[in-house]
Amino acid sequence: IDGVYNKFADIDGLREEVLQARNFGADGKTLLHPNQIPPTNEILAPTDEEVEYSRRVVECWEEATSGEDFAGVAVLNGSLVEELHAVDARRLLERAAMIEEMAGV
Repeated sequence: IDGVYNKFADIDGLREEVLQARNFGADGKTLLHPNQIPPTNEILAPTDEEVEYSRRVVECWEEATSGEDFAGVAVLNGSLVEELHAVDARRLLERAAMIEEMAGV
C-alpha cells in the first residue's frame, strides 16, 4: 500500500503518484480526502484482462485440485499454475469486486 499524498486538492499530482505506485507494484493507497478515491480506484483497479485471466487461473486451480490425480500443480495455456498463483488471482478478484462495489457498478 502506497503512502499518503498530502496535496488532497491536487488530483493531477495524485494521479501521477498513484500511477508510479502501481508501476512499482502497489495495489492500494492511503488517502486523506474522499475526492482522492475515484481517481485512485480508476488507476489501481485491475483491468478487464487481469480480471478475466485471474478467473481462469482460479477455475483451472479449482478444477485441478478437485481431481483424484492432483499432482500439486495445474496447467493453464501451457504454463504451470501453483497455489500461490490461485491465491494471488483470488486477491485480485476480491480487490476488483470491492472497487466495483464502491463505484456502484
